[in-house]
Amino acid sequence: MIDTLERLRQPAHTGTNRCWPCTIANGLLVATVVVVLALARRRLAAALVAGVGVAAIGVRGYLVPYTPRFAPQLVDRLPISAFDHDDREDGSLSGITSADETDADSASTPTGEDVVTALLEAGVVVPNGDDLALAEPFRQEWHQEVATIRDLDFATLADEIDDLTGPSIDARIGRDWRGRSTTVLLEGPNGAASLTEHKAVSELAAARALESRIADTAVRLAAGRPLRSLLERCPVCDSQLTITRSSCCGEVTPAGETPAEKLICPDCDARLFTYD
Repeated sequence: MIDTLERLRQPAHTGTNRCWPCTIANGLLVATVVVVLALARRRLAAALVAGVGVAAIGVRGYLVPYTPRFAPQLVDRLPISAFDHDDREDGSLSGITSADETDADSASTPTGEDVVTALLEAGVVVPNGDDLALAEPFRQEWHQEVATIRDLDFATLADEIDDLTGPSIDARIGRDWRGRSTTVLLEGPNGAASLTEHKAVSELAAARALESRIADTAVRLAAGRPLRSLLERCPVCDSQLTITRSSCCGEVTPAGETPAEKLICPDCDARLFTYD
């Protein structure tokens, strides 16, 4: 039985890679068929369809064959954004704090080039071929800050971020776009952001670790997201992170292109970064 389930399982569309719009769409289809059969007093058939449908969606991620192939084009034409979840959870501390709340010598919101330059000059990152890598001393300092922060409850975590981001930023407990997970919700003059626990812990710890190296608060906050892409271990469970490619109906991939790479924690079933 276990071998049969393993052969049916579709890791590309379940677990961390599960596409919830695909799951919801197929679930609604199963529910519709079950209701029709029940109204027709075909209760045994209704129970059979419900059981098979739920099992297939749970193990494979969808029931209707080829759903991931046609769903992106279908959803992309809908006049709503409810299924466009790929970027909904990519909130960050960067871009939220306004310039007048940062250090006096900060003339404007730092650009990506400003952040990279500051990180290189501070010895936070080092060149690694065509890429950048964390300098080992900073990696250790960041890991120590993460270890201090990861056990905080969400209310305390939100308070710590609220103190860091300035008086015009309101940080409080929120929910993710599916309403399932607790997040840290930030609202400020430059917009809003919703941070999962993994991203909130990671970026708050990074900002703290940068205090002794970079004086500009705006740069420290803006550095959280790019530094997150260099993580090797999960900031919540400390498991090894992995990079994967997957597509689902919330992520429209143009023909001839491949889905974006994503940094995930398999143990937490959490995504920490989506690479451009």
